[in-house]
Parts: sequence; C-alpha cells; structure tokens
Amino acid sequence: MEKIIRWGIVGPGKIANKFALAMKNVKEAELVAVVSRTMEKGKAFADKHNIKNVFTSYEEMAKSELIDAVYISTPHPFHKPCAEIFLKAKKHVLCEKPICVNAKQAKELYKLSTENGVFLMEAMWTRFLPAIKEAQKVVDSGEIGELRGVEANLCYSITSEEDPKIFKNDMAGGSLLDVGVYGLNFSAIFLGDNPESVIATSDINNGVDYHTNVLIKYPNGTIASVSSATTVIKPGTGYIYGTRGYISLPCFCGAQKLIVVNCNDEERDISKPSIGDGFEEEIIEACSCILSGKTESDVMPMNESIRILEQMDYIRNQIGLKFPFDE
Repeated sequence: MEKIIRWGIVGPGKIANKFALAMKNVKEAELVAVVSRTMEKGKAFADKHNIKNVFTSYEEMAKSELIDAVYISTPHPFHKPCAEIFLKAKKHVLCEKPICVNAKQAKELYKLSTENGVFLMEAMWTRFLPAIKEAQKVVDSGEIGELRGVEANLCYSITSEEDPKIFKNDMAGGSLLDVGVYGLNFSAIFLGDNPESVIATSDINNGVDYHTNVLIKYPNGTIASVSSATTVIKPGTGYIYGTRGYISLPCFCGAQKLIVVNCNDEERDISKPSIGDGFEEEIIEACSCILSGKTESDVMPMNESIRILEQMDYIRNQIGLKFPFDE
C-alpha cells in the first residue's frame, strides 16, 4: 500500500482554500484536519473541503496522532510561533511565504526543525512550476546567450477595507513581504542569492511600504530589477535577459507558459501548465521529501529562504521600514 502523508491546515483563510483544493490532486497526500481559533470558522472550512477533524487549539492538533504534517497559512507574524508548536511536536511543516518576517526568526525555525528531525519548507510555489523549470532549461541551453539580467514586477492595488492586515505595521504589512518576496525569489532562481549590492527605494505610509523598487547587482555584472506594490497596478510579467535574446513569463509567480524571443525578434511560445491551481507541485515536493526522510527540499532549501529574508531585512533597513518583531 502506498504511504500517504496526512495533512492539517493551520489558518483556514483564502490561500488555505486554494491549498485544500490542490491537495485533492496529490495522491501522496490526504487532508484530514484543520485548526481555527473559532469552531464556527473551522467547521465551515471543514464542511467545504470534506475534512473530518476540526481543532480550535494549535497545541491539541500538534499533539494529535491524526496528522503527520501541517500547512501554515496564518498572517505573517504568526508563522514562526505556529511553526514552533508543530516542529516541537515533531510534525512536518510547510509554511506560507515569507516563512518568517525576518532572517533571525527563520534561522531559529531551521535549527528547531533540524533538532527534531522533521521537514521544514517555505511554500514558494513559483519554484516548482513546470514553466519555471522550462525557463531554467532554456537558459542552460544557451539559446538566449549569456545571462545578463532579470526583471520581475508583482504589483496590485487593494484597499484597507479589502484586506486590513496589508496596511498594518504590527501585522508585517506592505508590499515587500507580501509580494516582493516572489520577485526576489525569481531573481535568485536565475542569478543566485549572493548579490554584490542592493539598492532600494520605497513609498512608505503609516509604517508599511505601498510601493518598493529594488535594484540588485551581482558580482559578474548581471542586474535584477524587482518591483512590488499594494497600491499600484503593473503587468506581472517576469523577464530573463540574455546577450542573444530573452524569455518572457506572463504572471511569472504563477507562470503557465513562457515566450522565448531571439535576437532576430523571432518568438516561440512554450506551454507548461501546472497540474491544477499551481499548488500541487509544491505539495508533491513536500510529500516526496517527507517520505524520503529528508528534512528540507533541494529546490527550496531553508538556507535559500534565509538568504532571501536577509535581502528583505537589508532592503527594509535601507527604506526605513521596521516591524515590532525585529527586536
């Protein structure tokens, strides 16, 4: 009989709904529990997704023999304390991005997962998409020549009425942690995570960044441009630039295809859809690692998540953005 990883969801919000739907497409996974602060909300989520067990205490679910792993989708400041509860109970953890609000917190979680011999990974779904993997193959083939730059914009416009926490400093709100993390990951996939210099500028209001632009230079001279916003609409296309052409990925963070353009402006489209809503691939990776006895992923290792957070810490220091959790 094929072994199944039994999952619980921590924080039944909007993203958790997407995760729950994706779980149905992964044969190695079964969603068996959800925990919410209120029974009413937990029960509603459980009924919607046919989940058998509802908890109102994180500690009680962590102690339960019903689950092997959890997916954490609480607001940013609660990622670390929630993950700590489950790691200490020797449950495997897949935590939404950013895995913590700063690098110090992430290092502490990494140490805890290692000490307890359990799996820990940031749920950066972009890393596992077929279209991203195909773009890596095209770059490695030399088709667009020597890699010289990356551009990634992920910007949207929302009001505080639609999502209050995005506009609250004590909730680690703002665009950088919410969506800028995708652009920084996109840059790291193709250019690495050890830049020579990082320069950032931002529009900050009431302790959160509404719009942040970042320029990253690498030791070999390549440059990345990353933009994030919660009050500005820009195309979400990602670009990978070479000396003999470039790759365009519409909606790069959830890319389903790529367009390769050579130096003669000749284009070819490559369709590489994900299995379902895009979360399946990261769930498959997590299950595969857990079943193999691994404590982290080779595709999204914890040291990579920590280095991205170090970049965001540095950017926040540049733009003068501090959270209560940074103490």
